[in-house]
This record gives sequence, C-alpha cells and structure tokens, in this order.
Amino acid sequence: MSTDPSSIGRFFFVCYPDSNHPIGGVKQIYRQVDLLHQAGVSAWVLHENKGFCADWFESKAPVIDFESFLALSPDPATDCLVLPETWVANIPGYLPGIPKIIFNQNAYYTFGLDSNITSDIISLYRHPDVRGVVTVSEDNRRFLIEGCGLDANRVQVVLNGIDGKLFFPPERKIRKILYLSRKQLQHARIVRAMAECRPFFNRYPFVEVGRLTHSEIAAELREALVFLSCGHPEGFGLPLAEAIACGCLVVGYHGLSGRDFCHPALREVPFGDLLTFVDTLENTIRGFEADPAATTQLLVDHAVHLRERYSLDHERLRCLAVWPTIFNQANVVAG
Repeated sequence: MSTDPSSIGRFFFVCYPDSNHPIGGVKQIYRQVDLLHQAGVSAWVLHENKGFCADWFESKAPVIDFESFLALSPDPATDCLVLPETWVANIPGYLPGIPKIIFNQNAYYTFGLDSNITSDIISLYRHPDVRGVVTVSEDNRRFLIEGCGLDANRVQVVLNGIDGKLFFPPERKIRKILYLSRKQLQHARIVRAMAECRPFFNRYPFVEVGRLTHSEIAAELREALVFLSCGHPEGFGLPLAEAIACGCLVVGYHGLSGRDFCHPALREVPFGDLLTFVDTLENTIRGFEADPAATTQLLVDHAVHLRERYSLDHERLRCLAVWPTIFNQANVVAG
C-alpha cells in the first residue's frame, strides 16, 4: 500500500438496519473494514444500535453505533461515509456535506428492491457528496458504466475473495444435494419435490442449509457432491463461487454476475425453467457416475483456478488500493 495510512481519514461503512442473518453483503462490509483496519487505516462498521455486532462469521473489524459516531463530530475534511446501494435515495438528507462512497454490492438492486423504481437514482449517484463508487464484480461495473452512464473513472472494483482455508475440494464427497435457504428458495424446493418423484434420486438426499455460521456452511459445501445454485440476481454470487471452490457439481443459475467466473464449472439452467433444472441435475449426476475419476479431476481443476483468481490476498491488495484512492480524490474535490 503506497499511501501512508496516517494521511488517510476515517471510513464509516453504514450497515443498518442491524441484522444478524447470514447476508453476504454484511460479511463483505466487515471484510473491507477489517482489511483497512489491519493496514492501519481508521475504519469502522457503522451500526444503528449500541452493542450490536454481526457474529455469524469471524471478523476483527471495529464496530461503532450511530450515537457514538455522531459524538466523534464527523468532519467533511477527514471523514467519509460508505453507503450500500440500497441507501442511495437517502443521500440528500443523510449527514449532508460529509463525503460519501457508494458500495454497490448488487448493481441489480441499484433502482430498488421491488417494482417501485426510484426514478432519480442515477442523478443521486452524481450528487455532490458522492465521491466514487466501489462494486464487487466486473459484471456490476459494466452495468453501472454502460447501463447507468456513470463515469468509468469513478467506478472501482474490489473482487470478493474466497477463503481457501475454508473452501477447498476434500478427498471424499458425500452423495447429497445441497441448497441454501436464501434467494429463490421456492425454486430449490420445487426442484427437490420434482426430483424426489424420480427413482434415480433415491440415492441422493437433498439437504436444505439454513442459518449456519460461515465455517459451518463451508463444511457443508465441502461434503456435498452437488450444489443447487438458485441465487438470482447476484452482485457477485459468493455461494456459487464457494461451491465451485469446494469441488461441487454445480447446477442452476449464474445469477448474472456469476457469468464472470462460473463457466465451464456450472451446468447452467435458464432462470425459472424448473423442468430443465431437474433434467440437468439428473444428467449431471449421471455424467459423474459414468466417469467419476475424470469428472472429479475437472471439478478440482475448476476449484484451483477459481481459488487462485479470487484469493483473499488479491482482495486485500485491491481493497488497500481502491479505498485510499477514492479518499484522496474526495479530498481533491472537497479542496
């Protein structure tokens, strides 16, 4: 990191309403704060309530509540707020004058989470308080630049990293089909119900993974032979990437941003085509059974490639390059 940490001001990553449910975006906020903090940069996760801290994953990121944050007397010359993409509509009235960076972890939520489109959202990305945008995939970056017309120089990427100590191919897999109780859970449950009508799947029990810690989810993925990828839309697609990193047979949706890394590992299914989903799942397992040694080697090769491309070290280096750069740009603009 070429910039002296002591010359950088304070970053406050907004992360509320407070929630302790397994949400990948929350973990990534903590991850960025942790990396900055380790490098000597003043950074905090900003929660709403005193004493709250997400604890379903391991992190040493400093946490601060909103009341304590205000007591620090935020200064436009030295401080910067990092806002999630779902907060952009609040920019004009949220601590006006304090520089802000938008941490857009899912470009497909840029205009809102439902049919109520925020019509002026693109203009808010150009609000005087906004000094830059950070996103988590090249797919997202293209969406924001080519789709929303944002200045390419103001949109930076910090790719999510895969923890190679947790997500890796084991020596032996268990004959089970795993899916997460998150996005598009209905699709996964319908695929399961349809598959269980076929005698072929009698030997392959389905396992729905609910609220577990990050390390517990990693253990489940390492064990499972098959992972159903149902997330859509995804800003990065971390569960899909982690399943590939564990050497799973992966069947389902790329979630849009997963296109950056999922091929040829993913047996892709058109979104919502549940019959094709079940057929592809059966054909994929039959292919594995026909030549398990060759298929296993391919799965391991996919895992190695992805773990190298999305290593935690690459994420760390990018993090320590991007956030200080935007901070310095903010100071130039403010000055």
